[in-house]
Amino acid sequence: MKLKRAAAVLVLGALSTSRPDEASILKAYKLSSQNPTKWEEIDHDLEDPLSDLLASQSNDGDGDPLGLGGVIDLTSLDTESKMSVLISSKSFDPKAFLSAVHPNATYQDLAAGINHLQSSIDARSEAVRVLVEDNFDRFVAVKASTDALYAEMRDGLLSDKAEFASRPLVDYLKRSAVKANQVFLPVLENSAKAQKLRTTLGVFERSKFFFSLPGFLVESIEAGRYEAALRQYNKGKFLLDSRPGQLLPIEAGANTGSSTAQQKRILDKVWVNVEKVMGEMKALLLARLQDPGRSVEEMERGIEILLELNVPEDPIWTYFDSQHKRIMDRMSTAYRTGVSNIDGAFLSPTKSRTTPDLSSPNALRQILAAQLQVCIVALESKTPETVIAQAGGHEVWQATWDMVKNISEVMVSSLPNFWKIARSFLEGKFKRPSSSRRSASQCRQMALDIIKLYINFLSEFFILSDVLSNSPTPNSPEHLPSHSNSLTTAHWLTKILSEVQDCVTEIGALELGEGGLVKGLVESMRWRFEDVLVRSWLRDANCMYALESFAPDLSTPSTTLYLANLESFMRHLATSAFKIAGGVSTDSGSGMLRVTQQNIVPPAFTSKITKAFLDAIYAVLDGFVVLVAEEAPPGVGSIVAAGAPEREGKQELIDLRDSNTRLLLVISNFSQLSGSLIPSMLSQLENALGISVDDDRKTLMKAVTALDKTLFDGYVKPKAAAVALILRQGILDKDMDWYETLQPTEIRPYMYKALMGLVEIHAQISRVAENLLERGMYALVENVAQDALISFKQVKRFGMGGMLRATLEIEFMHQTLARYVSPSAAKTLSELYNKISQAYARRPGDENLQGNLDSVKRTLAESRRATGIEFMCFRAAKERSGKGKKERDEVRERGKEGQRG
Repeated sequence: MKLKRAAAVLVLGALSTSRPDEASILKAYKLSSQNPTKWEEIDHDLEDPLSDLLASQSNDGDGDPLGLGGVIDLTSLDTESKMSVLISSKSFDPKAFLSAVHPNATYQDLAAGINHLQSSIDARSEAVRVLVEDNFDRFVAVKASTDALYAEMRDGLLSDKAEFASRPLVDYLKRSAVKANQVFLPVLENSAKAQKLRTTLGVFERSKFFFSLPGFLVESIEAGRYEAALRQYNKGKFLLDSRPGQLLPIEAGANTGSSTAQQKRILDKVWVNVEKVMGEMKALLLARLQDPGRSVEEMERGIEILLELNVPEDPIWTYFDSQHKRIMDRMSTAYRTGVSNIDGAFLSPTKSRTTPDLSSPNALRQILAAQLQVCIVALESKTPETVIAQAGGHEVWQATWDMVKNISEVMVSSLPNFWKIARSFLEGKFKRPSSSRRSASQCRQMALDIIKLYINFLSEFFILSDVLSNSPTPNSPEHLPSHSNSLTTAHWLTKILSEVQDCVTEIGALELGEGGLVKGLVESMRWRFEDVLVRSWLRDANCMYALESFAPDLSTPSTTLYLANLESFMRHLATSAFKIAGGVSTDSGSGMLRVTQQNIVPPAFTSKITKAFLDAIYAVLDGFVVLVAEEAPPGVGSIVAAGAPEREGKQELIDLRDSNTRLLLVISNFSQLSGSLIPSMLSQLENALGISVDDDRKTLMKAVTALDKTLFDGYVKPKAAAVALILRQGILDKDMDWYETLQPTEIRPYMYKALMGLVEIHAQISRVAENLLERGMYALVENVAQDALISFKQVKRFGMGGMLRATLEIEFMHQTLARYVSPSAAKTLSELYNKISQAYARRPGDENLQGNLDSVKRTLAESRRATGIEFMCFRAAKERSGKGKKERDEVRERGKEGQRG
């Protein structure tokens, strides 16, 4: 048993010496184990290779060289024991291995282990032999290369002349030493000098603060650290007054009197420089108080520092006086420059565009009409303000707005800071120990002077007056353009007022106690701007008729686009007047944060806006009369009739040079105006202003109705007179003897001629304004019937033939025009039939009345059939035919009864 264990020990020892050193392999390849799982580089010179190796072996499941399946547990062993057990270690001990790994192995186990070890050794030896045999040529090649490299290195780098490559290194070191001496010797010498200086300065270390005080003050002032400069100055002054020995000590044993005098001279010389620097700082701070670009915090800090330095001037009043003068001067300069720019806009090189020639009577009207046409069209676009703002006179308006904006910016940018410091002063801050002869309330008066100057400039330019003043309304400011249309005027007035309102809002937030000055300014501005806008509004309303091009409005048949333009014009100006009066206000936010709210308009403004609105409508109504003048307005030609049917592929044109055509269009527009447009606009005005204009509405509608009747009669009466003339000539023809004429066999031509005249009138009305057709034809038939009655009243008597002829002709006209016979016309025709029957003088031989009437009926029916096409336009609709026939039968029956009587 012991012999077998000894043999196993010997075999294990042989195995440990014959197998490659695994630690060497791991160290050469910088690995932690022979089976790495990732890229690694381990420096075994800095770490413990044996511990790494043992750790890797402890994770190896197949670590038993005897093949007995034992597990090598290294966790409970110390380092030396681990190295003796590990078979790859140089200090491997077979005995320690057997006792640690196989302490309980039997003889048979050890014998089997020996055989297993011997087989492993033989296998490894055979593998090594095969490896050497297979790669022998490589070993030889490597040996030859190594020998050649060694011989080459012996002849070159490792030759005796180069002293085994050490001579170049020695030469480099010598040259480095020489260079180091050249570089570092001066440094060392300077270091020695510095040491001497430090030794010398050590004596004055306690005086370092005082001697460096002027330089420190200069640096602090240049950096803007005035508080730090003041602290160091006060510290130096305290030390100079109370502890001069601490600043510059006197050597022990020296002459006290001379040393003290010398000390005083040195300290005084330094302090003179300190006072000089502080004097410059005082002057700088006083200059900064007059600088407009400083913040309130900087100004307050500067005033506090100057008060602490006890300068001769009172810094707070220096600030007030300089800032007050500067603000007043800047506002005056901005006003004068603005007025000069406005005058320059009137006299600019583009004079033909800025101030057109207004010498001719109609020049201004033509200019305003052209501007209004463009601006009203722009109201329907997405960005109307862009076009309106660039209309006539915009250069002057722009210069005016710039002037107001610049003056407002001066006050808004300067007065809040001025008042913030003034309010702090009124609350007891920034006061000198010694009382000043100037009252603190004077700074409030300065702020009010700035506001008053702002108000005076605006009042002077716009000629402002009190809202409730009874003085006559002044003329428009001379600096405003006279050729600017009302829409552009409203745009710029609103913009200027908004600028003033924003400025006043910011000033009002300061709570200066100005007693309502700025509020009164805004009210006066609103009142004045309302005057300017109303004047422009009424002036343009008198010119609005020039915008009538008689272009048809496809959305509203038989009307023109002029009504839509008129509505846009009135609505926009009424809205602008409402805004200027304060009906709509916007807070002082910006962009999306600006909130708009509606306010109650004061009664004075409400009355002014309402009066202006009604006056503008009356002016527009007067313009309708101009449109129907005998002479066609310039530029009027022919247009396509709205809704006219196509004939032979072409739409029918209407001639606008004909005054009757224009008159029909104007009357048609009047119907739309009185029926829809004016009531709608008045309702919107009432809702916006919160008032009732019932009395004004009634008065206006009476005027509209009267003017409509005048225009309508102006069209109908001449037409009716022409037809009546034909009837009168036919009825009162001197060749016509109503008593002796024979029984009629046909209708005389004059009746056809009269009816054809009505056909032409019917065609004109249908073509131009179809909505007026029934109204016009009813009026014409009434006038024609009345004139026929008057003419027949002049006939003294009728014979049988005359009575039948008159009845035939009037009945023919009655049946032909039955669609347009109103109750009034029917009554007139009934009187006519009665007049004929009353004037009938019965004679002997007139007994066959019924037979004669039947003959007249046949003639009437034949004439109706023969003229059916010519008078087709007079035919009644099917739904009215029954009623019309009934009315005609009743009239005829009444006529027959009269004849029988």
